Amino acid sequence: MSRSYDPCIERYSNMYFNLPEVQKALHANVTGIPYPWETCSDIVGEYWADSPLSMLPVYHELIAAGFKIWVFSGDTDWVVPVTATRYSVDALKLPTVITWYPWYDNGKVGGWSEVYKGLTLVTVTGAGHEVPLHRPRQAYILFRSFLENKPMPR
Repeated sequence: MSRSYDPCIERYSNMYFNLPEVQKALHANVTGIPYPWETCSDIVGEYWADSPLSMLPVYHELIAAGFKIWVFSGDTDWVVPVTATRYSVDALKLPTVITWYPWYDNGKVGGWSEVYKGLTLVTVTGAGHEVPLHRPRQAYILFRSFLENKPMPR
């Protein structure tokens, strides 16, 4: 676990994202939802009825439309393990453009990546389910690479 990780971050997040000025700036809760924002809300799961059983057909549709998709996983994520993510990506049967390779941050392995036609898979070493929370620097590198349309640094 990173020395910069703060176990109280969830409490701080809940307080911050429920501030009226923050919700206004994010254009959030514009309909006056009567319950507070939570990091992991059971309310969403209980009432979300239009979720597809699988995102794979949606990925195929987005790739066919020309969107580039990046899927990332922390390699210590026990909610959605990297192996499950890899099985899902493999099920898409996309052609491989760049085979599985380590990517680096300051000379250390930051994770692994594989580039497919229309989709890039990235893992982040030592990150759990919330990659930016556990490995903010590596998450920044990942997002920067995505925005610059470049593979993860070798």
